[in-house]
Amino acid sequence: MPATPRHQEDLFDLAADYVHGTITAADGLRLEAMLHASPEARREFVDYCMLHGQIALSTTAVGQGAPTARTLHRPDSTLPRIGRAAAMLAGLALAAAFVVLVSNTPREEPSQNPASDSYDNRQLPLVTVANLQVDGETPTPLNPTTLRPDKATALRSASGADVKVAEAAVFGVTTGDSGTLYHGSVQARLAKPDANFSVTTSNLRIVDKGTAFHVDRIDNDHVAVTVLDGEVEVQSRVRLPVCYWPFDDVDSARGSAQAFDAVGGLPATLGSAATPVAGIVGAGAVRFDNAPSAVATIGGGAGEQVGTGLFAMAEGITIEAVVASAWSGRFKDYDEIFRKEDGDARMLLSFQNDGTTHEDFSEPPVQAGPCLSFGLHLAGRGYHELDMPLDGVDGRPTLAEITDGKPHHVVATYDSYTGRKAIFIDGRKRFEHIYPVGTLVRGGGPAPAEIGNTRGTEPFTGVIDEFALYDFALTPDEVATHWRRVAAGRNYFGSEPPAPGSPRWQAITRLVEGQTMTFNQETGLPR
Repeated sequence: MPATPRHQEDLFDLAADYVHGTITAADGLRLEAMLHASPEARREFVDYCMLHGQIALSTTAVGQGAPTARTLHRPDSTLPRIGRAAAMLAGLALAAAFVVLVSNTPREEPSQNPASDSYDNRQLPLVTVANLQVDGETPTPLNPTTLRPDKATALRSASGADVKVAEAAVFGVTTGDSGTLYHGSVQARLAKPDANFSVTTSNLRIVDKGTAFHVDRIDNDHVAVTVLDGEVEVQSRVRLPVCYWPFDDVDSARGSAQAFDAVGGLPATLGSAATPVAGIVGAGAVRFDNAPSAVATIGGGAGEQVGTGLFAMAEGITIEAVVASAWSGRFKDYDEIFRKEDGDARMLLSFQNDGTTHEDFSEPPVQAGPCLSFGLHLAGRGYHELDMPLDGVDGRPTLAEITDGKPHHVVATYDSYTGRKAIFIDGRKRFEHIYPVGTLVRGGGPAPAEIGNTRGTEPFTGVIDEFALYDFALTPDEVATHWRRVAAGRNYFGSEPPAPGSPRWQAITRLVEGQTMTFNQETGLPR
Protein backbone atom coordinates (compact mmCIF):
# COMPACT_ATOMS: atom_id res chain seq x y z
CA MET A 1 0.00 0.00 0.00
CA PRO A 2 1.27 3.53 -0.68
CA ALA A 3 2.81 5.25 2.31
CA THR A 4 0.78 7.98 3.96
CA PRO A 5 2.46 11.42 4.19
CA ARG A 6 2.96 10.91 7.92
CA HIS A 7 4.58 7.49 7.48
CA GLN A 8 6.67 8.79 4.58
CA GLU A 9 7.97 11.67 6.68
CA ASP A 10 8.80 9.23 9.49
CA LEU A 11 10.66 7.03 7.00
CA PHE A 12 12.70 9.97 5.69
CA ASP A 13 13.59 11.07 9.23
CA LEU A 14 14.85 7.57 10.07
CA ALA A 15 16.71 7.35 6.75
CA ALA A 16 18.44 10.67 7.43
CA ASP A 17 19.57 9.45 10.86
CA TYR A 18 20.79 6.22 9.24
CA VAL A 19 22.94 7.92 6.58
CA HIS A 20 24.40 10.31 9.16
CA GLY A 21 25.25 7.45 11.50
CA THR A 22 23.16 8.93 14.33
CA ILE A 23 20.31 6.41 14.39
CA THR A 24 19.58 4.85 17.80
CA ALA A 25 19.09 1.15 18.37
CA ALA A 26 15.37 1.65 18.94
CA ASP A 27 14.92 3.71 15.76
CA GLY A 28 17.01 1.17 13.86
CA LEU A 29 14.45 -1.47 14.77
CA ARG A 30 11.62 0.85 13.67
CA LEU A 31 13.34 1.41 10.31
CA GLU A 32 13.88 -2.31 9.91
CA ALA A 33 10.21 -3.00 10.63
CA MET A 34 9.09 -0.40 8.06
CA LEU A 35 11.35 -1.86 5.37
CA HIS A 36 10.19 -5.38 6.21
CA ALA A 37 6.58 -4.37 5.80
CA SER A 38 6.66 -2.46 2.52
CA PRO A 39 8.51 -2.86 -0.81
CA GLU A 40 7.63 0.77 -1.55
CA ALA A 41 9.33 1.84 1.67
CA ARG A 42 12.47 -0.05 0.61
CA ARG A 43 12.45 1.75 -2.76
CA GLU A 44 11.99 5.14 -1.13
CA PHE A 45 14.77 4.39 1.36
CA VAL A 46 17.26 3.57 -1.42
CA ASP A 47 16.13 6.58 -3.51
CA TYR A 48 16.57 8.82 -0.49
CA CYS A 49 20.10 7.53 0.16
CA MET A 50 21.04 7.97 -3.51
CA LEU A 51 19.73 11.56 -3.55
CA HIS A 52 21.54 12.32 -0.30
CA GLY A 53 24.76 10.91 -1.75
CA GLN A 54 24.45 12.95 -4.94
CA ILE A 55 23.89 16.16 -2.97
CA ALA A 56 26.82 15.34 -0.71
CA LEU A 57 29.04 14.86 -3.77
CA SER A 58 27.98 18.17 -5.28
CA THR A 59 28.39 20.16 -2.07
CA THR A 60 31.82 18.63 -1.54
CA ALA A 61 32.83 19.67 -5.06
CA VAL A 62 31.83 23.31 -4.63
CA GLY A 63 32.68 23.54 -0.93
CA GLN A 64 29.33 25.12 -0.04
CA GLY A 65 25.59 24.83 -0.45
CA ALA A 66 22.89 22.92 1.34
CA PRO A 67 20.29 20.39 0.26
CA THR A 68 17.13 22.04 -0.93
CA ALA A 69 14.77 19.10 -0.42
CA ARG A 70 12.77 19.54 2.78
CA THR A 71 13.36 15.95 3.78
CA LEU A 72 17.09 16.51 3.76
CA HIS A 73 17.12 19.33 6.29
CA ARG A 74 19.15 17.48 8.91
CA PRO A 75 22.15 18.49 11.05
CA ASP A 76 25.45 18.44 9.18
CA SER A 77 27.42 15.22 9.26
CA THR A 78 30.32 15.06 11.67
CA LEU A 79 32.55 13.86 8.83
CA PRO A 80 35.24 16.34 7.73
CA ARG A 81 34.49 17.93 4.36
CA ILE A 82 37.51 16.26 2.76
CA GLY A 83 36.52 12.68 2.09
CA ARG A 84 32.82 13.21 2.60
CA ALA A 85 32.01 12.13 -0.96
CA ALA A 86 33.80 8.85 -0.49
CA ALA A 87 32.08 8.37 2.83
CA MET A 88 28.66 9.02 1.28
CA LEU A 89 29.35 6.53 -1.53
CA ALA A 90 30.25 4.00 1.11
CA GLY A 91 27.03 4.93 2.90
CA LEU A 92 25.04 4.17 -0.23
CA ALA A 93 26.62 0.75 -0.38
CA LEU A 94 25.75 0.18 3.27
CA ALA A 95 22.18 1.33 2.66
CA ALA A 96 21.78 -1.08 -0.23
CA ALA A 97 23.24 -3.87 1.85
CA PHE A 98 20.88 -2.99 4.69
CA VAL A 99 17.85 -3.20 2.38
CA VAL A 100 19.03 -6.54 0.98
CA LEU A 101 19.52 -7.86 4.52
CA VAL A 102 16.07 -6.68 5.58
CA SER A 103 14.42 -8.06 2.44
CA ASN A 104 15.94 -11.49 2.92
CA THR A 105 15.48 -11.78 6.67
CA PRO A 106 12.40 -13.71 7.87
CA ARG A 107 9.75 -11.06 8.32
CA GLU A 108 9.01 -11.74 11.97
CA GLU A 109 12.45 -12.17 13.44
CA PRO A 110 11.87 -12.03 17.23
CA SER A 111 12.97 -8.79 18.80
CA GLN A 112 15.66 -8.79 21.46
CA ASN A 113 14.20 -5.50 22.70
CA PRO A 114 17.44 -3.48 23.03
CA ALA A 115 15.35 -0.48 24.06
CA SER A 116 17.03 0.97 27.12
CA ASP A 117 17.09 4.32 25.29
CA SER A 118 13.43 4.22 24.26
CA TYR A 119 12.31 6.96 26.67
CA ASP A 120 11.39 10.20 24.95
CA ASN A 121 12.07 12.67 27.75
CA ARG A 122 11.15 15.83 25.89
CA GLN A 123 8.78 18.24 27.59
CA LEU A 124 6.07 18.64 24.96
CA PRO A 125 3.85 21.74 24.88
CA LEU A 126 1.23 21.84 27.65
CA VAL A 127 -2.30 23.14 27.22
CA THR A 128 -3.17 26.38 29.02
CA VAL A 129 -6.36 25.89 31.03
CA ALA A 130 -6.72 29.16 32.97
CA ASN A 131 -5.14 32.46 33.93
CA LEU A 132 -4.34 33.32 37.53
CA GLN A 133 -5.78 36.74 38.38
CA VAL A 134 -3.86 38.98 40.79
CA ASP A 135 -4.94 42.59 41.30
CA GLY A 136 -2.70 45.01 39.42
CA GLU A 137 -0.63 42.26 37.78
CA THR A 138 -0.61 40.63 34.36
CA PRO A 139 -2.60 37.37 34.46
CA THR A 140 -0.40 34.26 34.80
CA PRO A 141 -1.18 31.36 32.42
CA LEU A 142 -1.82 28.04 34.17
CA ASN A 143 -1.25 24.56 32.81
CA PRO A 144 -3.20 21.71 34.47
CA THR A 145 -2.18 22.07 38.10
CA THR A 146 -3.44 21.89 41.68
CA LEU A 147 -3.84 25.09 43.69
CA ARG A 148 -3.32 25.03 47.46
CA PRO A 149 -3.69 28.76 48.27
CA ASP A 150 -2.97 30.29 51.67
CA LYS A 151 -5.44 33.07 50.81
CA ALA A 152 -8.47 33.36 48.54
CA THR A 153 -7.34 33.10 44.91
CA ALA A 154 -9.06 34.10 41.66
CA LEU A 155 -8.60 32.71 38.15
CA ARG A 156 -10.31 32.95 34.77
CA SER A 157 -10.83 29.59 33.07
CA ALA A 158 -10.06 29.22 29.37
CA SER A 159 -13.80 28.69 28.80
CA GLY A 160 -14.61 32.08 30.36
CA ALA A 161 -15.60 31.34 33.96
CA ASP A 162 -14.42 33.40 36.93
CA VAL A 163 -13.40 30.96 39.65
CA LYS A 164 -12.66 31.82 43.29
CA VAL A 165 -10.73 29.24 45.28
CA ALA A 166 -11.11 29.64 49.04
CA GLU A 167 -8.21 29.92 51.46
CA ALA A 168 -6.74 26.50 52.37
CA ALA A 169 -8.75 24.75 49.65
CA VAL A 170 -7.20 22.13 47.38
CA PHE A 171 -8.46 22.62 43.83
CA GLY A 172 -7.19 21.01 40.64
CA VAL A 173 -7.48 23.12 37.49
CA THR A 174 -7.80 20.19 35.10
CA THR A 175 -9.16 21.49 31.78
CA GLY A 176 -10.26 24.78 30.28
CA ASP A 177 -13.84 24.20 31.40
CA SER A 178 -13.57 22.08 34.57
CA GLY A 179 -11.86 21.71 37.90
CA THR A 180 -11.58 19.16 40.71
CA LEU A 181 -12.29 19.96 44.35
CA TYR A 182 -10.36 17.89 46.91
CA HIS A 183 -10.78 20.05 50.00
CA GLY A 184 -12.48 23.26 51.04
CA SER A 185 -14.72 25.29 48.75
CA VAL A 186 -14.81 26.94 45.34
CA GLN A 187 -17.17 29.34 43.58
CA ALA A 188 -17.66 29.76 39.82
CA ARG A 189 -19.47 32.47 37.86
CA LEU A 190 -19.76 32.56 34.08
CA ALA A 191 -18.15 35.72 32.75
CA LYS A 192 -19.77 35.54 29.31
CA PRO A 193 -22.94 33.96 27.89
CA ASP A 194 -21.25 31.12 26.01
CA ALA A 195 -18.97 30.14 28.92
CA ASN A 196 -19.28 26.81 30.73
CA PHE A 197 -17.72 25.26 33.80
CA SER A 198 -18.08 22.17 35.99
CA VAL A 199 -16.63 21.04 39.31
CA THR A 200 -15.94 17.35 39.99
CA THR A 201 -15.65 15.87 43.49
CA SER A 202 -14.79 12.22 42.74
CA ASN A 203 -18.15 10.57 41.95
CA LEU A 204 -20.14 13.80 41.68
CA ARG A 205 -20.04 16.51 39.03
CA ILE A 206 -21.72 19.90 39.32
CA VAL A 207 -22.41 21.34 35.86
CA ASP A 208 -23.30 25.00 35.48
CA LYS A 209 -26.54 25.61 33.57
CA GLY A 210 -26.78 29.27 34.53
CA THR A 211 -24.37 31.81 35.94
CA ALA A 212 -23.03 31.13 39.47
CA PHE A 213 -22.68 28.33 42.03
CA HIS A 214 -20.71 27.39 45.16
CA VAL A 215 -19.37 23.93 46.08
CA ASP A 216 -18.14 23.01 49.56
CA ARG A 217 -16.50 19.68 50.30
CA ILE A 218 -17.69 19.17 53.87
CA ASP A 219 -15.76 15.94 54.40
CA ASN A 220 -14.67 12.92 52.38
CA ASP A 221 -18.27 11.70 52.13
CA HIS A 222 -20.39 14.83 51.72
CA VAL A 223 -20.54 17.77 49.31
CA ALA A 224 -22.80 20.83 49.63
CA VAL A 225 -23.94 22.65 46.48
CA THR A 226 -25.44 26.17 46.54
CA VAL A 227 -26.84 27.95 43.49
CA LEU A 228 -26.19 31.67 43.67
CA ASP A 229 -27.77 32.53 40.34
CA GLY A 230 -29.27 30.51 37.51
CA GLU A 231 -29.27 26.71 37.64
CA VAL A 232 -26.91 23.72 38.02
CA GLU A 233 -27.22 20.02 37.31
CA VAL A 234 -25.74 17.57 39.81
CA GLN A 235 -24.53 14.36 38.15
CA SER A 236 -23.27 10.99 39.37
CA ARG A 237 -20.40 9.13 37.69
CA VAL A 238 -21.29 6.01 35.71
CA ARG A 239 -18.30 3.81 36.42
CA LEU A 240 -17.61 2.68 32.87
CA PRO A 241 -14.35 2.75 30.92
CA VAL A 242 -13.35 5.44 28.47
CA CYS A 243 -12.20 2.72 26.06
CA TYR A 244 -12.66 -1.06 26.05
CA TRP A 245 -11.34 -3.56 23.53
CA PRO A 246 -12.76 -7.07 24.17
CA PHE A 247 -11.08 -8.20 20.90
CA ASP A 248 -14.15 -10.26 19.98
CA ASP A 249 -14.74 -8.41 16.70
CA VAL A 250 -11.46 -8.41 14.77
CA ASP A 251 -12.30 -7.31 11.22
CA SER A 252 -9.85 -8.08 8.38
CA ALA A 253 -12.12 -6.90 5.58
CA ARG A 254 -10.27 -3.59 5.16
CA GLY A 255 -6.94 -5.23 4.41
CA SER A 256 -5.57 -4.95 7.93
CA ALA A 257 -7.03 -6.57 11.02
CA GLN A 258 -8.80 -4.14 13.33
CA ALA A 259 -10.56 -4.45 16.66
CA PHE A 260 -12.91 -1.73 17.83
CA ASP A 261 -13.37 -0.02 21.17
CA ALA A 262 -16.82 -1.04 22.40
CA VAL A 263 -17.44 2.35 24.04
CA GLY A 264 -16.23 4.96 21.56
CA GLY A 265 -15.49 2.96 18.42
CA LEU A 266 -11.75 3.70 18.26
CA PRO A 267 -9.99 1.18 16.00
CA ALA A 268 -6.95 -0.77 17.18
CA THR A 269 -5.05 -1.87 14.06
CA LEU A 270 -3.09 -5.09 14.43
CA GLY A 271 0.45 -5.42 13.09
CA SER A 272 1.37 -8.58 11.20
CA ALA A 273 2.81 -10.23 14.34
CA ALA A 274 -0.37 -9.54 16.36
CA THR A 275 -2.85 -12.24 15.41
CA PRO A 276 -6.45 -12.94 16.49
CA VAL A 277 -6.85 -16.07 18.63
CA ALA A 278 -9.57 -17.65 20.71
CA GLY A 279 -10.54 -15.45 23.63
CA ILE A 280 -9.52 -15.88 27.23
CA VAL A 281 -12.86 -14.19 27.86
CA GLY A 282 -15.41 -14.05 25.07
CA ALA A 283 -14.83 -14.98 21.46
CA GLY A 284 -11.50 -13.33 20.73
CA ALA A 285 -8.11 -12.15 21.99
CA VAL A 286 -4.80 -11.15 20.38
CA ARG A 287 -1.50 -13.02 20.42
CA PHE A 288 1.64 -10.85 20.30
CA ASP A 289 4.70 -12.68 18.95
CA ASN A 290 7.63 -10.60 20.27
CA ALA A 291 8.38 -9.07 16.87
CA PRO A 292 8.55 -5.40 15.80
CA SER A 293 5.09 -5.57 14.21
CA ALA A 294 3.49 -7.21 17.26
CA VAL A 295 1.28 -4.24 18.11
CA ALA A 296 -2.30 -2.99 18.23
CA THR A 297 -2.09 0.71 17.37
CA ILE A 298 -5.01 2.77 18.60
CA GLY A 299 -6.34 5.16 15.98
CA GLY A 300 -7.65 8.47 17.29
CA GLY A 301 -8.08 9.87 20.76
CA ALA A 302 -4.85 11.90 20.65
CA GLY A 303 -4.74 15.60 21.43
CA GLU A 304 -2.71 18.46 20.01
CA GLN A 305 -0.98 19.24 23.31
CA VAL A 306 -0.25 17.42 26.54
CA GLY A 307 -3.38 17.70 28.65
CA THR A 308 -5.77 17.28 25.70
CA GLY A 309 -7.43 14.37 23.96
CA LEU A 310 -9.23 11.26 25.17
CA PHE A 311 -6.22 10.03 27.16
CA ALA A 312 -5.76 13.22 29.22
CA MET A 313 -6.94 11.53 32.42
CA ALA A 314 -6.03 14.13 35.01
CA GLU A 315 -7.98 12.99 38.09
CA GLY A 316 -7.11 9.33 37.89
CA ILE A 317 -6.56 6.36 35.65
CA THR A 318 -7.04 2.60 35.49
CA ILE A 319 -5.32 0.31 32.98
CA GLU A 320 -6.92 -3.14 33.00
CA ALA A 321 -6.21 -6.27 30.95
CA VAL A 322 -6.26 -10.06 31.03
CA VAL A 323 -2.88 -11.40 29.95
CA ALA A 324 -1.19 -14.73 29.44
CA SER A 325 2.47 -13.73 29.40
CA ALA A 326 5.49 -15.63 28.13
CA TRP A 327 7.96 -12.82 28.93
CA SER A 328 11.56 -13.95 29.26
CA GLY A 329 12.38 -11.70 32.23
CA ARG A 330 15.90 -11.27 30.81
CA PHE A 331 17.98 -8.15 31.44
CA LYS A 332 17.11 -5.42 28.91
CA ASP A 333 14.02 -7.29 27.74
CA TYR A 334 10.77 -5.27 27.83
CA ASP A 335 7.21 -6.39 27.14
CA GLU A 336 4.65 -3.59 26.87
CA ILE A 337 1.02 -4.13 27.80
CA PHE A 338 0.19 -0.47 27.06
CA ARG A 339 2.16 2.67 26.32
CA LYS A 340 1.56 6.23 25.15
CA GLU A 341 4.79 8.17 24.69
CA ASP A 342 3.95 11.88 24.92
CA GLY A 343 7.48 12.90 25.88
CA ASP A 344 7.96 12.86 29.63
CA ALA A 345 4.15 12.85 30.02
CA ARG A 346 4.07 9.18 29.01
CA MET A 347 1.89 6.50 30.55
CA LEU A 348 2.81 2.83 30.47
CA LEU A 349 2.19 -0.60 31.94
CA SER A 350 4.92 -3.05 31.04
CA PHE A 351 7.18 -5.88 32.11
CA GLN A 352 10.73 -4.55 32.53
CA ASN A 353 14.17 -5.62 33.59
CA ASP A 354 16.63 -2.78 33.09
CA GLY A 355 18.84 -3.12 36.14
CA THR A 356 19.90 0.32 37.34
CA THR A 357 19.60 1.96 33.90
CA HIS A 358 16.51 3.97 34.85
CA GLU A 359 16.57 3.61 38.61
CA ASP A 360 15.81 7.33 39.03
CA PHE A 361 12.35 6.65 37.60
CA SER A 362 11.46 4.14 40.32
CA GLU A 363 9.31 5.58 43.08
CA PRO A 364 9.65 4.03 45.60
CA PRO A 365 13.17 2.72 44.91
CA VAL A 366 13.34 -1.06 44.47
CA GLN A 367 16.04 -3.66 43.93
CA ALA A 368 17.09 -4.28 40.33
CA GLY A 369 15.44 -7.22 38.61
CA PRO A 370 12.31 -8.20 36.70
CA CYS A 371 9.27 -6.11 37.57
CA LEU A 372 5.86 -5.00 36.40
CA SER A 373 6.09 -1.24 35.86
CA PHE A 374 3.30 1.35 35.98
CA GLY A 375 4.56 4.72 34.72
CA LEU A 376 2.86 8.11 34.91
CA HIS A 377 3.83 11.77 34.93
CA LEU A 378 2.35 13.43 38.02
CA ALA A 379 2.13 17.22 37.95
CA GLY A 380 4.79 18.82 40.13
CA ARG A 381 6.65 15.53 40.59
CA GLY A 382 7.63 14.48 37.07
CA TYR A 383 7.62 11.04 35.48
CA HIS A 384 8.00 8.04 37.79
CA GLU A 385 7.31 4.33 37.68
CA LEU A 386 5.78 2.08 40.30
CA ASP A 387 8.08 -0.92 39.72
CA MET A 388 6.59 -3.98 41.40
CA PRO A 389 9.39 -6.54 41.86
CA LEU A 390 8.43 -10.02 40.70
CA ASP A 391 10.10 -11.58 43.72
CA GLY A 392 7.36 -13.39 45.64
CA VAL A 393 7.83 -11.14 48.69
CA ASP A 394 4.97 -9.53 50.68
CA GLY A 395 2.30 -11.13 48.50
CA ARG A 396 3.87 -10.14 45.19
CA PRO A 397 3.97 -12.79 42.44
CA THR A 398 7.22 -14.33 41.27
CA LEU A 399 8.39 -14.10 37.68
CA ALA A 400 7.54 -17.79 37.23
CA GLU A 401 4.02 -17.25 38.57
CA ILE A 402 3.17 -14.28 36.36
CA THR A 403 4.64 -15.93 33.22
CA ASP A 404 3.21 -19.43 33.73
CA GLY A 405 1.16 -19.15 30.53
CA LYS A 406 -2.10 -18.98 32.47
CA PRO A 407 -4.41 -15.96 32.26
CA HIS A 408 -3.85 -13.26 34.86
CA HIS A 409 -5.95 -10.18 35.58
CA VAL A 410 -3.59 -7.18 35.67
CA VAL A 411 -4.82 -3.78 36.89
CA ALA A 412 -2.91 -0.53 37.51
CA THR A 413 -4.67 2.39 39.19
CA TYR A 414 -3.90 5.93 40.27
CA ASP A 415 -6.39 7.99 42.30
CA SER A 416 -5.71 11.71 42.87
CA TYR A 417 -8.41 11.75 45.58
CA THR A 418 -6.32 9.44 47.77
CA GLY A 419 -2.89 9.83 46.13
CA ARG A 420 -2.68 6.02 45.86
CA LYS A 421 -0.86 4.44 42.92
CA ALA A 422 -1.31 0.66 42.93
CA ILE A 423 -0.90 -2.58 41.01
CA PHE A 424 -3.36 -5.47 41.39
CA ILE A 425 -2.86 -9.03 40.19
CA ASP A 426 -5.77 -11.50 40.10
CA GLY A 427 -8.04 -9.33 42.20
CA ARG A 428 -5.60 -8.44 44.99
CA LYS A 429 -3.52 -5.33 45.57
CA ARG A 430 0.15 -6.36 45.45
CA PHE A 431 2.12 -3.08 45.49
CA GLU A 432 1.43 0.63 46.06
CA HIS A 433 2.87 4.07 46.72
CA ILE A 434 1.09 7.13 48.16
CA TYR A 435 1.37 10.72 46.85
CA PRO A 436 -0.16 13.92 48.25
CA VAL A 437 -3.92 14.14 47.74
CA GLY A 438 -4.74 16.30 44.74
CA THR A 439 -1.68 15.38 42.66
CA LEU A 440 -2.89 15.34 39.04
CA VAL A 441 -1.89 13.05 36.19
CA ARG A 442 -0.19 14.85 33.32
CA GLY A 443 -1.00 12.88 30.18
CA GLY A 444 -2.64 12.94 26.80
CA GLY A 445 -1.14 14.62 23.77
CA PRO A 446 -0.19 13.87 20.16
CA ALA A 447 1.48 10.44 20.40
CA PRO A 448 -0.49 7.36 19.32
CA ALA A 449 -1.44 4.90 22.05
CA GLU A 450 -0.27 1.32 21.56
CA ILE A 451 -1.28 -2.02 23.05
CA GLY A 452 1.41 -4.70 23.16
CA ASN A 453 4.39 -2.62 21.99
CA THR A 454 5.95 0.82 21.69
CA ARG A 455 7.38 2.11 18.40
CA GLY A 456 8.24 -1.45 17.33
CA THR A 457 10.89 -1.93 20.03
CA GLU A 458 9.29 -3.52 23.11
CA PRO A 459 6.85 -6.17 21.86
CA PHE A 460 4.73 -8.27 24.18
CA THR A 461 5.07 -12.06 24.17
CA GLY A 462 1.79 -13.84 24.78
CA VAL A 463 -1.93 -13.06 24.69
CA ILE A 464 -3.79 -9.87 25.70
CA ASP A 465 -7.57 -9.77 26.12
CA GLU A 466 -10.22 -7.47 27.63
CA PHE A 467 -8.13 -4.29 27.50
CA ALA A 468 -9.80 -1.30 29.18
CA LEU A 469 -8.88 2.27 30.16
CA TYR A 470 -10.72 4.38 32.72
CA ASP A 471 -10.35 8.06 33.67
CA PHE A 472 -10.76 7.21 37.36
CA ALA A 473 -9.34 4.61 39.73
CA LEU A 474 -11.30 1.40 40.19
CA THR A 475 -11.75 0.64 43.87
CA PRO A 476 -10.22 -2.54 45.36
CA ASP A 477 -13.74 -4.00 45.59
CA GLU A 478 -14.39 -3.26 41.90
CA VAL A 479 -11.08 -4.85 40.92
CA ALA A 480 -11.91 -7.96 42.96
CA THR A 481 -15.35 -8.17 41.33
CA HIS A 482 -13.84 -7.90 37.85
CA TRP A 483 -11.38 -10.69 38.67
CA ARG A 484 -14.17 -12.98 39.90
CA ARG A 485 -16.07 -12.39 36.67
CA VAL A 486 -12.97 -13.08 34.56
CA ALA A 487 -12.30 -16.29 36.51
CA ALA A 488 -15.87 -17.34 35.70
CA GLY A 489 -15.30 -16.67 31.99
CA ARG A 490 -17.29 -13.43 31.88
CA ASN A 491 -16.30 -9.88 31.00
CA TYR A 492 -15.69 -7.21 33.65
CA PHE A 493 -19.28 -5.98 33.48
CA GLY A 494 -20.96 -9.33 34.06
CA SER A 495 -23.04 -9.46 30.89
CA GLU A 496 -23.18 -7.28 27.81
CA PRO A 497 -20.27 -4.82 27.38
CA PRO A 498 -21.02 -1.09 27.53
CA ALA A 499 -23.03 0.02 24.54
CA PRO A 500 -21.42 2.47 22.11
CA GLY A 501 -21.90 6.01 23.31
CA SER A 502 -22.99 4.92 26.79
CA PRO A 503 -23.29 7.98 29.07
CA ARG A 504 -20.56 8.18 31.67
CA TRP A 505 -22.43 10.68 33.89
CA GLN A 506 -26.10 10.58 34.82
CA ALA A 507 -28.22 13.43 36.15
CA ILE A 508 -29.34 13.23 39.79
CA THR A 509 -31.18 16.52 40.12
CA ARG A 510 -31.20 20.19 39.17
CA LEU A 511 -30.94 23.05 41.64
CA VAL A 512 -32.01 26.64 41.04
CA GLU A 513 -31.14 30.02 42.50
CA GLY A 514 -31.27 30.10 46.30
CA GLN A 515 -31.23 26.31 46.77
CA THR A 516 -28.60 24.43 48.80
CA MET A 517 -28.39 20.65 48.97
CA THR A 518 -25.88 18.21 50.46
CA PHE A 519 -25.03 14.98 48.64
CA ASN A 520 -23.33 11.75 49.64
CA GLN A 521 -20.18 11.38 47.53
CA GLU A 522 -20.46 7.61 47.10
CA THR A 523 -24.19 7.09 46.60
CA GLY A 524 -25.06 10.45 45.02
CA LEU A 525 -28.11 10.62 47.27
CA PRO A 526 -29.13 13.87 48.97
CA ARG A 527 -28.55 13.89 52.71
